Amino acid sequence: MTRVVGVRWRTADPISFADAGDYELHRNNYVVLTTQRGREFGWVVKEPQGLVMSQPDDEVLLTVLRKGTASDFGRWQQIKEMEEDAFRLSRAKVRELHLAMKIVETHYTFDRSRMIVTYGSEGRVDFRPLLRELGIALRCRVELKQVGDRDVAKLAGGIGKCGRVLCCATWMTKFDAVGIRMAKEQALPISADGLAGACGRLRCCLRFEYEQYREINRSLPRVGEEIDTPNGLATVIVGHRLEETVSVRYSDDEVMKWSLTDVTRRELRKH
Repeated sequence: MTRVVGVRWRTADPISFADAGDYELHRNNYVVLTTQRGREFGWVVKEPQGLVMSQPDDEVLLTVLRKGTASDFGRWQQIKEMEEDAFRLSRAKVRELHLAMKIVETHYTFDRSRMIVTYGSEGRVDFRPLLRELGIALRCRVELKQVGDRDVAKLAGGIGKCGRVLCCATWMTKFDAVGIRMAKEQALPISADGLAGACGRLRCCLRFEYEQYREINRSLPRVGEEIDTPNGLATVIVGHRLEETVSVRYSDDEVMKWSLTDVTRRELRKH
């Protein structure tokens, strides 16, 4: 039985799990961790639980080395400032070497033994000259990691068309598949500009209310369909998804609006 704690060392990253040892840890406690890439400074998001862990022989379980101290926190703040310097340096080197890539993040491990440089690119890039230049300038091991368009937006951050900070940069920990049918189900205008997010792909928020719209659309009568209302038989002229109501026209041209709970679809009654 292993006492496992959930931790993060970057906002909106998936939760990583580590062996908590005998440490008494609570949410938002800072910890120093031992990882495959070196040491990291993170914080607790899930308190320790006793679990039976199983992982491949070649996979090393993260380990809580110690609880974070004021000195560790100060060092972490210094490293953040150094990462900003490394970020500017990396972008400058990319321009000097005329490489078709966009640097989106630079991350030092807590022991500064390694620098991970994350970039986006439309195709493959020979980054060996950049790797050599950064290794000399930063005096540590440098790794370059390529990510897709969505991860570029997540790491770079920004403001969405809704006026709020990007969901992927604040709370989303994974990207689910998003399809054009989700926009059609919600009766949204099908245009590239209107549906694209900061990453240039379909906006993730198209999925947020998709299931609710699917459920409503199943119960919403089609335009032109005849339904039974408290005032008799009528023909649907407009369906209001958000209100869950329908506007109908009677044989005498009178128009009324009814809640879906007040009407009966003849097609469903036949079945």
